Amino acid sequence: MPSTKFPSETVLTSEPKTFSIPREQFLWSAINAGDRVDSALKDMAIVMKQQDRAKEAIKAIKSLRVRCSDQAQESLDNILLDLYKRCGRLDDQIALLKHKLFLIQKGLAFNGKRTKTARSQGEKFQVSVEQEATRLLGNLG
Repeated sequence: MPSTKFPSETVLTSEPKTFSIPREQFLWSAINAGDRVDSALKDMAIVMKQQDRAKEAIKAIKSLRVRCSDQAQESLDNILLDLYKRCGRLDDQIALLKHKLFLIQKGLAFNGKRTKTARSQGEKFQVSVEQEATRLLGNLG
């Protein structure tokens, strides 16, 4: 059974055009085997984005996200937003941003909590629901 103990840093920092087919097959095997699907799908989508295969990454996320945990959905949405932007799919991007704002309005964002711990470039920080709403509205502009 495949295991996704493959370090994310290796996948994400290697030269995008030089990924070997075995690495990609490894991630697909992990996803298909149900082995840490959340991280394998996110890694696969990011690898595809780096290889200028954003449309394939969108299809992969849309078809496989049902296998991922509730906690992974927000992260997958954020990856989708970036992929939509890269593909010029403005209508899909706006629809997803509106959906995320709706979740915030209904108190369903951040798994019902008022704040979440976010990461950017290795740094952790707290983000409030209000800050997230402001960030999303900025993306609509």
